[in-house]
Amino acid sequence: MSDDANKYDLGPMGMSVEDALTDAPHAVVHALDTDGDGRVDVIAYDRDGDGVADKIVLDRDGDGVADAIMLDRDFNGSMDFVGIDEDQDGGIDAVAIDTDGDGTHETTYRSAG
Repeated sequence: MSDDANKYDLGPMGMSVEDALTDAPHAVVHALDTDGDGRVDVIAYDRDGDGVADKIVLDRDGDGVADAIMLDRDFNGSMDFVGIDEDQDGGIDAVAIDTDGDGTHETTYRSAG
């Protein structure tokens, strides 16, 4: 676990579940290999130490590169930020944000490129 990881860091993907539990940037609540290829494609992190996932990172296409992140930025139990790297270039291209804390993503941004 890294002490200098920021909340938007996607973290490593494509490692084994066992390695994810020791080499992740935050405490890991769950690390899953959903497609059975031996590599993690879903990691749920606990950034505030309460045992509840407040950051989830996905590798939806199984290529070993994270392409989506969900955050509970205010630690209230609801994911209020969703970011997706649609073109797999390492940058977030689409974002949905719950700006008022009601559980609905009111604001959506997409990159122009």
